[in-house]
Formats: sequence, structure tokens, C-alpha cells
Amino acid sequence: MRQPGTRWLVLVVCVAVIAGIGALTRTTWAGLLKTHLDGSPTVTATGDAGPGLAALLADGTPDKTASGYFESSSSALVATAAGADNRKFYRLGELLVRDGLADTVINLSREMNGSWYAWSERHAPSSEPNAFILAWRQVVTTMRSVPGAHFKFLWTIYPGAAAVAECWPGSAYVDYVGTDVFDWYGGPHNTYPHTAAGALDWALHWQNTLTAAPGGLNWIAQFAKLTGKRIIIPEWGLDFHSFGGQDDIYFLTRMTTWLKENNAIGLYWEQDHVTPAGWPGGPLLAGQGASAQFNTPRAVNGLGKLLGGHVQYAAVYLRDKDTVSGATAQSVLVHWEKAGYRLILGVDFFPNPPATKSYSGPPEPGDKAYQLSDYPDAIAALKQGLG
Repeated sequence: MRQPGTRWLVLVVCVAVIAGIGALTRTTWAGLLKTHLDGSPTVTATGDAGPGLAALLADGTPDKTASGYFESSSSALVATAAGADNRKFYRLGELLVRDGLADTVINLSREMNGSWYAWSERHAPSSEPNAFILAWRQVVTTMRSVPGAHFKFLWTIYPGAAAVAECWPGSAYVDYVGTDVFDWYGGPHNTYPHTAAGALDWALHWQNTLTAAPGGLNWIAQFAKLTGKRIIIPEWGLDFHSFGGQDDIYFLTRMTTWLKENNAIGLYWEQDHVTPAGWPGGPLLAGQGASAQFNTPRAVNGLGKLLGGHVQYAAVYLRDKDTVSGATAQSVLVHWEKAGYRLILGVDFFPNPPATKSYSGPPEPGDKAYQLSDYPDAIAALKQGLG
């Protein structure tokens, strides 16, 4: 039996319920966001398992049980792990979204298994050995929560340094994995390996590049396979230091072949080594890019012009000595808003001390930066391998 007013009563009740759910939802999300920015995010299990991955994570020396593994503890790393810096990373995410860079790949606190950067896993307190992992999860969870964000996160280690069990945050918090590869060192006492006749031993160095653990090319290929992640090599290239391989075509041809065989994204280190140029035109060199500590679109264009096309990616870094903020980030980002490149942005948890120097490119003897254009055989090898 239909009663007068029933329809309106049901309508009023439905509206009230919907309004109540909406208010509850708004309150809940606001509360979650506030809680997260105040340093207590909810993190999920990594889902990583299996003996193969465990073995790779434990690969390297020293391990955390070795004497001297944990160096001077970093209070800044502990603070980031507790969420003290979440708000500044949320604001960085907002800035990137606002500037049209919502799909930026964040190369977060790179080479953390070495001991030279302040955010190194080895600067975690021995009582909190997973401080780097917790800090990474805080930053990733925070930046992913920014409306409109589509950020991806790159986990970059250094070949042959410490084992990475204390810095692998888990597959849920990583989108790409990578390692930095230069044609340098590998011999005794930080020299380049030489043959018995005294020549540069390019073949032996390449073998070392493949087999270094962790972070050698064989290692990162297997790690990527087990975790289901694509590889980015955010820094690679020749080196003209006295401990470098010089004009090493052997390295270039094998490296470009490896990048293709492993569907890896490679960013050649072009810091001061190419002449800046306007848009070079030509075919897209898919999966390839240019990297530098202080990069510009014109410098990236210059590498593309040398190679007869245009590269797809550009790596640049927020300054290692600066605290992450809108002001410090904007001076770097302003050049890239409409540059047309997929940006790979180096971001640190916190500033590096002034005494720690960042790598700025391999000079020739006499401290002159080399120019790729002076080595037509290298350009030809790169063109053939990357084209």
C-alpha cells in the first residue's frame, strides 16, 4: 500500500546518509593525510620473497655484521625515517604537478650503498639498521599522495659497494632499478686495469663491469628480472681521468648492446662534454637520454644532435647541498616545464655536507673537460649502438 509522503521520507533519509558518508570520508582522508604528513604513514608489506632475490640482496662486502659497517650515525636520516621531512616532499610533489611535470621519475638518494653520501645506509644507527628503508618509504608514500601525481621512483645503487639488504625498500615502493656505470677504476689501488704489456685492459674492465656485486650489469639484470622492474642507468659514459679508460670504443659498443638487450633506459653523462644546441630534429632515440649534475635542455639537445636525432630522457639533479624546498627546486625545474623530455630528477633526503663533493664529469689531463666531438670514433660507436 502506498502511503502519502513515503517517497519524500525515503529521499530525505538517503540524502542524509550520503551526506554523512561524504563527511565521514572527508574527515577520514583529511585525518589520514595529516597523520601521514606528521610522520606516521601506513606502509604495506613489500611482497618480496624467494631465495634468488635474498641472495642478491646479501651480495657485497662488507655486510652489516662486519666490524665498521655502520659509520657515524646520521640524525638527519633517522629524522627522515620518522617522517620529519614529509611536508617538504609533499610540497615538492605539488610543485612538480603544478609545473606540468607530474610524470617525473624521481632518482631518490642515489648510490646509498656507498659510504660517501650522508644518506648512505651505512650512516643508519646500528640500533635502527633499516633507517634508509623507512626514510625511502616515507618519501615515496608522501609524494604519491599528491593529487594529480604520477611519479615513478628509481632506486640507484653503486657497483661493488656494500650489500643492499639494508636499503631495498621493497617492490611496492620502487618503479625502476638502476646502477651508475663509468669506464673507470677496476685495477689495484684505484687505477684502471692494464695488460702485462702496459696497455689499458679494456676487456678486463668490461668483465669487471659485468660481474661487480652488487650493482654490476649482470647483477642488475637479474635483480630487475626477479623484481619485475625496468632498468635505468642514470649515469654512464667514458672517463678521461688518469684512472679512466680514455677513448674506449670497446666499452661503448658493449654498453650500447647491453642497453638494447636488456630494454634498459640509458642516460649518457654529457656534463660539459657537448656543445649546447637548439632542437636537433631527427628521429627519436627511444629509451636514451643525457645526464649531468647541472643540466640544461640545450645541452641535452646537443647530445641528440651529435647522435643524429633527439633523446627521450633528461636527467638533472636538485643541488646536493640544498634543502628541498619550492625555492631551491624551482630554479632547477623552470628550464624543463616545456622542454619535451621525460625528466629524471635526482632528489636527496636531506642536504649533503659541504665537504662531500658531487661528481661533475671526467676531465682530461690538465683538468680540461673532454669534448665528444673530438672523438669521431666514439660518436660513430654511439650512433651505431643507440640509433
